[in-house]
Amino acid sequence: MKVLKKILLVLLVLIVVAAVIGWMMPSQLHVERSLTMNAPVENIYDQVNTLKNWEGWSPWQKMDPEVKITYNTIPAGEGASYSWNGPKTGEGTITLTECKPTELIKMDLAFKGEKPASSYFTFAPDGSGTNVTWAFDSELGANPFVRLFWSLGKSMMTDAFDQGLAGISEMAGKAPVASTPSIPVELKAMPAMEYLFIHDSASIATIGMKLGMNYGKIMEAMKKQGLEQSGAPFAIYYTESTTNWEMDVCIPVNKAGKEDGAIKAGNYAGGNMIVASHYGPYENTPSAHEAAGKFLEKNNKKSTGAPWERYITDPMMEKDSTKWLTEVCYPVE
Repeated sequence: MKVLKKILLVLLVLIVVAAVIGWMMPSQLHVERSLTMNAPVENIYDQVNTLKNWEGWSPWQKMDPEVKITYNTIPAGEGASYSWNGPKTGEGTITLTECKPTELIKMDLAFKGEKPASSYFTFAPDGSGTNVTWAFDSELGANPFVRLFWSLGKSMMTDAFDQGLAGISEMAGKAPVASTPSIPVELKAMPAMEYLFIHDSASIATIGMKLGMNYGKIMEAMKKQGLEQSGAPFAIYYTESTTNWEMDVCIPVNKAGKEDGAIKAGNYAGGNMIVASHYGPYENTPSAHEAAGKFLEKNNKKSTGAPWERYITDPMMEKDSTKWLTEVCYPVE
């Protein structure tokens, strides 16, 4: 019994000591690490700005390979976010809140059961390279044990930040020269597909009406032929113009269709495409074509066919035009 009392007394003393030490620790946590990188600044920025790129360098995802990641519908820039749930890293969400191309990225972090935190990356010229700083801030509150835990874990976080920065540098050096940061551009392998289409022409004044009218006609033909839509509707633009276009208005279907008057049946064999993801009203998609063109130029690639516009978001279901996703696609070898 005396031994038990001594053990309990020792535990009590340890708890009191830990509490006192915790009270002496700061109520705010700040971690900051920097590394100068020699890769193109656009690539470095894109490794952070495009959240799926984190899979290649994030120390937390490497530490917890069983973690499950869920992304929202915005792949990059302000509003992009992902949630994680892992046996080692717990649960939480990261959301990009402020993005200044090749200069600054800020984000909010929400850890389950913890106070909100924030983090940021800065990108600044440093000789012939780019100095990248990764910082983290959190309000720890009054709990002395929370303060003690995070203070003891600070060295582990600095090690993780160093690993992450080294990973960003490595991945940025391997990647093709990145696109305009506000419009992510990537090389994608597009699958083969069957589709029905109508060939037409349009001007700026008639493009919306022509697309809507022709999609309606194709939907009627699909119903008549017993076909189902198998992907996002798209249009293939054959004329290089900013005012008038020759185009195929297309809807992918689950099996080969039949020609029926103005309705034609098409087949895409599959292949590589440069894809620029644009969020916003359709009249702003020229900026995505420009971003795709710059990507082609920087990476010494040439388009092998007419560009596509894939209309991922249904404007009848989503009224907020800032959330409309259009994928501008250029076929390449």
